[in-house]
Order: sequence, then structure tokens, then C-alpha cells
Amino acid sequence: MQARNPANGPLIDFRLYRLCFLPALLAVIVAMFSLEGAPDALEPVTPPSTFDGDRAAAVARQIATTAPDRTAGSDADAAIADLVVNRFEDIPSGAVSEQRFTASDDGEDVSLRNVLLTLPGDADETIVIVAARDVAHGPGAASSAAATAILVELANAFRVSHEKTFVLASISGSTAGGAGVRALIDGLPERDAISAVIVISQPGSIERKPPFVVGTSTGRQSTSVQLERTAERAVEVQAVEPSREDGAFTQLARLAIPSGLGDQAPLIADGIAAIAISSAGERPLSSEADQLDDLAPKSVDEFGRAVQSTVAALDVAVAEPAHGPAAHLELGDNLVPGWALAALALALILPAAVAAVDACARAGRQSLGLGPALAWAAARSLPFVGALATLYLLAIIGDVPRPGFPFDPGLYGLGPRAAIAFVIMALVAGASAWLLHRRGVSARRAPESAVCGLGAIAAGACAVLWLLNPYLALLAAPLAHLWLLVGEATPARRAFAVLACALACVPLLAAAAAVAGALDLGADAPWIFSLMVADGQIGLLTMLALCFLAGVVAGVVALALRRLGNPEIG
Repeated sequence: MQARNPANGPLIDFRLYRLCFLPALLAVIVAMFSLEGAPDALEPVTPPSTFDGDRAAAVARQIATTAPDRTAGSDADAAIADLVVNRFEDIPSGAVSEQRFTASDDGEDVSLRNVLLTLPGDADETIVIVAARDVAHGPGAASSAAATAILVELANAFRVSHEKTFVLASISGSTAGGAGVRALIDGLPERDAISAVIVISQPGSIERKPPFVVGTSTGRQSTSVQLERTAERAVEVQAVEPSREDGAFTQLARLAIPSGLGDQAPLIADGIAAIAISSAGERPLSSEADQLDDLAPKSVDEFGRAVQSTVAALDVAVAEPAHGPAAHLELGDNLVPGWALAALALALILPAAVAAVDACARAGRQSLGLGPALAWAAARSLPFVGALATLYLLAIIGDVPRPGFPFDPGLYGLGPRAAIAFVIMALVAGASAWLLHRRGVSARRAPESAVCGLGAIAAGACAVLWLLNPYLALLAAPLAHLWLLVGEATPARRAFAVLACALACVPLLAAAAAVAGALDLGADAPWIFSLMVADGQIGLLTMLALCFLAGVVAGVVALALRRLGNPEIG
């Protein structure tokens, strides 16, 4: 393989490549001037002394004691639903209704129901307060029991007059991929009237852990900035717990790898302003930390009042909470809109893409076998595609679980099943690599214009990523340029190419590490990400694009090492 044809000149026009960075410079300038000021929190309202935290804690203990096994759709779940109905019917100003639906929980269809109390107001807007009844394991004392108890106590507290309509919803199916909250929103008659959804999430933990306000999503959307800041202010005042803002890179990672846990996550992905208020962070409590002894009446009281204060602030506001850009990063008091990040990602990919198209055109005109070059470059991804196909096959036959997302990572830790799956995937990847070598797909037998093929594959994969998720494409943008480093035969350039391949992977790996850290996945992270792929949370096209980019990295390394003096590599 040669990067140039002596008779017809070089294949890569580096002058054109450098010229195409001008749009990237323009995109950076535009991003700098696109900053928007973040709206302030709505003025918190001191709730009247109508919320009785001790009474709510007593109800939580009653729920956890009398119905300790409240899996979605179980008899215990139904019993607590009946309890909620009885409590809601004690509110003369409200209307009680139910939603019945079917959902898949751990591969089985279960019949579920949501219980709703509607308290009408004079304004056209609706505020929805949600609490889950079901729990995947254990009594759920500090999580769903405490949340349900706060909900029924809030029903008493909201007897007083209010401007907007309140809908208090006791839902089931939270542990079944958020089925309950999805059915709730789909079944409300005036969805467009919803100004905000507040989810009461594990509010009674004896050991508090941030974030106390959760606004993450299962999609590429951000929640309402003003709603989130209003809830954070309420928690600061009522629970004396400071808010915590993730760094800009962690926020970008959560957009690039959508992985929000909790009932607010699918709502935000569906374009609804939603947050969750939690005393124990985003990840669901483990069974060991969700027993009766882990229920703290002080947390129930303070976080219940924080919910009441947030609702009260929204009720007196003259308009819906300001959302800000549909997707954004928070930098202090400024917001970076998602469209600016998408434009920057496209501008960073553009120079490599233009250079690849130009190089392929030159290779075609010089009859350097562009077709074989593209086939050789694409074939480098076969080991990675083989491993991906194996994961899907194992999921189809049931050897790899496919829980609906969002799911509790604590239910799917590393174990024998994960080890066997990883070994099989590694064997398939290794066998695919060996087959490629046997078939002559190696650096030693690379076509003359193999570099052009790598450039075309890299540009195409990054373009697909950008269309699917521009934030992930922004992190992957360095991979689009690697093929240019083996376009010249100088040893120094090719030695640098090997190092550059490692450095170019850092943003993607750092994003995965940031998500794993935010969700406290630890050593389980590779398996949890695999389950997110198997259940479709990380889509097939996204994974194929990443596989082809991995193949490009492998091809660049193989060509670079071959030129450095080891013709057997590749």
C-alpha cells in the first residue's frame, strides 16, 4: 500500500484538509456566542404546616411491613393500590381514577394499574406528582414505601386552594422499564397542559447521597433548567442539602450515552419537563440499604416538604418553568445549547470527510483499486461486528438478559453468565480476526489505496453517528482523522499514528467512565453497558458505527506497525 502514486501524485491533499478546518474555527466562535443565561429558580414557597412527616413515616412503615414483597403486578402491589385508593377517596375535592395496562416485567406480561387523584384548579396548567409503589426486591422501606407515604400525605396537604390542577399518581411498573409512568402520561386526557412532573424517588434513606435532584434522561434531551433549579433550591431550604452540578464533560457524557435511571428519565426523553427528588441519589437503593431500619423519619419529613415546596413554587408562578434549549450543558449561570455542540461536531468531522472523498476520487481516477481498498477497510471491523452479533444472539436465546431500560443495575451484576458471555464474544472476535488473516485481509496484503478506504469508512461511520447522536459523534470526532497519519511513509509519522490511535479513543472511554462513575457501576460497568446494547437502549446503528470506527483504528495500527518494520502484523 502506498499513500501516493509516483506517476500521478499524492492521494491525500493535506492543503485541502487544513483549509476545511475553517468551518471548525467558525463553529467554535458560534458556540462561544451561543451561550444563554440560565433562568433563576422560582422563588421557593414556605409550605404551610399541613405536611405531617411523622404520619408519612408511619404510613411508610405500615406499607413496608404489611406488603414487603411489592413486585409489579403482585398481590402486595394491588393491596397497597387499594390503600392509596382509600386514602385518595378521603379527599372530597378530588376525583379518583385508575389506569389499567399490561407491561413486560423480566420477560413476563403482568397486569398493572395506576391510581390517580385529580385536584382541579382554576388555571389551565397541570402539575403531576408521581410515586412508585412497586419494588424489585425487599420491602423498599426508604424507596417506594416512603414515596407512596409522602404522596398520600401530600394529598391531605393539598386540600387547601391552589391555582393549577394537581394530579397525584401512585404508579406500578417503575421496575419494569418505567412502564407505569409511560402509561400515566399516555393516558392523561390533556397531556399538553402538563407544565411539570415531580417524581418522589427513594425519599426516606437514612444515609443521604447526592444528587438530590435528578434530571437525567434516557434520550438526548435535557430537562427544564428552571424546574431543576427550583427543586434544588427547595431541597436546600427544606432538607439543608446543597445542590450538586456535574462537570461539563460529565453532562456531555450523559447526552452522548443516554443512561438516566428513574421514572423521570423516559419522561424527559419524551419532551416533558420532569425531575426526581431523591434522598439517595440516582441509582436505586440496594435491598440491604432499603430495609425498615434504613427508613429515616427525618428524611421523609424534609424531602416530603421539599416536594411540597417545589409544587407550591410552580403553582404560584405566572408561567411554565423555563426550559432552556432542548439539550444543553450548564456552565455556571450559562447554558451551551445542544445545536452548537452538534455544529461543532460536524465541523470537526468535515475536514477528514472532505479529505477522504477527495482521496477516494483520486484513487479512482488513478485506477488504484478503490473497491478492494474499501472492502479491505470494512473487513477490519469484522471481529467487532462478530462480537456484537454474538451479544444479540445470546440475548435472543435468553443467555443475556434484556431488561427494559431504565433498569436497576444492582439486579444485573457480574457473575458466571456475564463471564461466559464475554468469553464467547472474545472467542468469536478472535476467530473472525484469524479468518481475516487466513483470507489475506492483513496489512501485509493491503491494497494500494487502503488508506483511502480507511478514510471513507471513518467518515461514513462518523456521519452516521452524527445523525444518530451528535454528542457521541463529537467525542468520536478524533477517530475520523487517524487514517491521515499513515498517508505518508515517514517512520516518525507512522510511529505517532500508533500513539494517536490510543489518544483518539480517550474521549469515548472517558465518557463511558464518567457515566459509570455517575451511576456507581464500578466493575459491573462493562456488563451493564452490554445489557444496554442488548435491550436496545444503545441502538444497533450506533453500535455498528462504533464497530466500523474500531475497525478503522485496528487498520491504522496495522498499517503503521507494518511500515515500522513488522510485515507480519495485521
